[in-house]
Order: sequence, then structure tokens, then C-alpha cells
Amino acid sequence: MTLELTHLLSAAGGFLGMLMIYWFVSPRVVPLCFPSYTALPWEKRIQVNEIFMAGSHSVIVCLCSWVAYFTVEELKPTTLWYDCAITRHTSAFFWGYSIADLMLMICYPHFGDIYFLMHHAVSLIAGFFGMAYTSIPYYVNVFLMMEMTNPFVNFRFLLKALGYPEKSLLFSSTGVLIFVTWWIARLAFIPIYAYHMAQLMRTGDFFKIELPMQLTSVLGYAFFTVLNLAWFRVILKLFKREIRGLIELSGHSKRAQLQEANSKKGG
Repeated sequence: MTLELTHLLSAAGGFLGMLMIYWFVSPRVVPLCFPSYTALPWEKRIQVNEIFMAGSHSVIVCLCSWVAYFTVEELKPTTLWYDCAITRHTSAFFWGYSIADLMLMICYPHFGDIYFLMHHAVSLIAGFFGMAYTSIPYYVNVFLMMEMTNPFVNFRFLLKALGYPEKSLLFSSTGVLIFVTWWIARLAFIPIYAYHMAQLMRTGDFFKIELPMQLTSVLGYAFFTVLNLAWFRVILKLFKREIRGLIELSGHSKRAQLQEANSKKGG
């Protein structure tokens, strides 16, 4: 374990920064875009603030992890040890956020069910080990890259909490984007991750890394894979519904344009 002060500072930044967004930024920014926020009851407002905080965190983690994936040459499936600064600090930031969000979920249980609590508990473990160890950084980064879906998931939750029309183009578009990013960041990497992990085990290199990383890279990823596949069933139904909704919206728009054109001709 090679934990340094800078990693703890990144974790503290994730913890305090996200709570600042929850307490101060969201209550001021969200009403500028959605005036209906001010009419919400207190319970709904704190829910919206938590969603805004979660979405802000996911944008940061998504950008950092995908930048690392495409720019850091040493971030390869065969790399056993490499001190990848961007991956370790992103893990630290993710860990700090997870503590903050778990704290809010304990204070306000209606934020999430038992599955979200389990998800956050495993995320805490994975985030800490990703921050503390330099082994298998590629696989640590794959965990973080899953956050690509969450800006759209949280934005959809935000729209729903604010009472935004579910048959609108904006709301329906979030369902399509969730489906697309879920395939890219979560499902497509399942066989890739499994193949490269099996190769490490076959050569014996896997057993050279620390035991906590062995357990997290196998059991942790298996846990998230089960969740991702289970949630995908819901997302697939959502995607089909939203596609139908977008087709209906397109049809209504064309009919409205045709009626407007006919009325102008008649005038």
C-alpha cells in the first residue's frame, strides 16, 4: 500500500466538494434552470440536491477515467504495477464522494433502497483500494469508466423529481442515452474484462498482486456485473418505451407542421 497525502487530499476534496454542491450549489443553480424547484416540498428539495451532487461527481469521474483510458499508454490489461496518478486521484475523489453520499443516505433513507446501500458499500471498498494500491490500474480504471452512464441517469432522476413532463423530448432522450452509454461503459467491457483477467490468471501474474486487489478485481466486478445486467432489464424496457415516445412526438410534430401549412394556404 502506497497511500500518500495527496491521495487523502483528493478524497477530502471529493467528500467536502460534493457536500458543498449539495448544500450550496444545487439550491442556487437548479432554480435558475428549473423554477419549479422553489415550489417543491423540503423532502423533494433535498432529494434534488442529492441527485445534482451525484450527477456532478459522475461527470468528473467519467471524464477523468475515459481520458486516462485513451491517453495513458501504460494503462494496459497486462500492467501489474503502475502508479497512474489520474486513476489513483480519481479513485480517491470517488471514494470521498461515496462517503458523502452514503452519509446522506443514512440520514435520509428514502434516497435509496438496500441495493443502493450495497452498491455504495462495495464502491467504498473498490474506491479505497484503487486509491491505495498501484497494482492492475487498468482494471481499477474500468470500474471508474462505468460512471459514463450516471450523468444521464441522474439527469433523468432530476427531471422526474422536478415534475418535468415524461412525454417531452428532453425526458425521452435521457432514456435513449442511458441505454447507449450502458452498452458502451458497462456491458461491452464485461467480456473484455473477463478475458484479460483470465489471461492474468492463466499466466500466474494475477497471483503476484496484493490479496485485497485480487478479491476486489474479481468479486467486486462480479457484483457490479450482476447489478448491471439486472438493471439493464429495466433499462431495456425504458429504452423501448422512450423510442415509441420519440416516434409519437415526431409524428405529432409533423402533423402540427402540416396543419399549420394548410391553415396558411387556406388563409
